[in-house]
Amino acid sequence: MAYSVRIVFLVICVGAFLSCNSDDGNNEGGGEEIQDGATLIFGWFADDSCQGDCATIYRIDDEKVYRDVAINFPEDDDFEGDFQEVNGANHEDYEQVITQLPDEIFDEPSGYLDCPECTHEEGGFYLEYETENFHRTWRFRNGQYPPYMDDYRSLLIDKIADLNSL
Repeated sequence: MAYSVRIVFLVICVGAFLSCNSDDGNNEGGGEEIQDGATLIFGWFADDSCQGDCATIYRIDDEKVYRDVAINFPEDDDFEGDFQEVNGANHEDYEQVITQLPDEIFDEPSGYLDCPECTHEEGGFYLEYETENFHRTWRFRNGQYPPYMDDYRSLLIDKIADLNSL
């Protein structure tokens, strides 16, 4: 009898644990969890003295990778690009750009990471993450960013260079 009570108790505990484990779109750090339906706009932009192609911006969603063919400069919080699918880009090769976005970034306000007084004068990288309920944009300079961005910055540089070659 005591053995069956223990089994029932164990089943109830496991059931309670599983029912409390909900997917509310937030991770433990209070940030946004990478979700289905998320879109990331990412790329680099040159400094103010640039003449010519001063930005390369891409967009990735659940299915495809796109390039801004208008070569727009990311001046505002909402990047308005003219995106066309990148021919020859295998989505699986680039989905790390969105799935490996560091959780800590979701706790950051829109703007320059680790440099609230920064402007577009020196160029840098642009990120814009959007879901149905969340939208934020960030910028960071190549040499000035939070330590949690180290690995992601390297990934971003590699993937942008790879996409530029297509």
